[in-house]
Amino acid sequence: MSLTKEQISQLKKQLFEQIKELPKEQRQEAEKQIEDLSDEAIESMLEKQKESQVKIFREIVTEKIPSKKISENNSAIAVLDIKPLSRGHSIIIPKEKLTDLDKIPSEISILIDKISKVLSEKLKPKNVKIVPEIKFGEAIVNIIPIYEKDLTLENERLNSSEEDLERTLEIINKKEEKIQEPKEKEEKQKEELKKFKRRIP
Repeated sequence: MSLTKEQISQLKKQLFEQIKELPKEQRQEAEKQIEDLSDEAIESMLEKQKESQVKIFREIVTEKIPSKKISENNSAIAVLDIKPLSRGHSIIIPKEKLTDLDKIPSEISILIDKISKVLSEKLKPKNVKIVPEIKFGEAIVNIIPIYEKDLTLENERLNSSEEDLERTLEIINKKEEKIQEPKEKEEKQKEELKKFKRRIP
């Protein structure tokens, strides 16, 4: 693999971005190391990064890597994307590795429908877009809430913090409880009314 000067420059920019929160002295030292990296060293780093990414979905499924899980069934899990295209962007990961988008089992389709409805009801986007893709050699399905303009997988990703993702997950889970509460109260009130009516001669 041979990278262009522009690609090398872009990768260096990404590395600088990753160290900007370090204390000043550490940051300056890291910046010097990045500046001194040869093109070959950057290519080698990129290759190693790709190798580790190849396993990422398997490690999310086995919970070796923590995730913001929304739901799951016997065939797949639904988690929030940590670099989302929009708030609530979720991915469906098959529990058994799939490499063919045309062979997604019906049980996974059921989870896709369920998550689409949940995101639609709770985050109130204008639309919810379902986009299957092959990423790191695996078939996954993106569920992307659309709030304003349409989005594709090529659009710029959001830099969501841990707090942002937690808040989104909370909204997805919390409203479900609120929806169930009134029904329980209504049932109790009906039971009390029935009892009250029986006492009248």
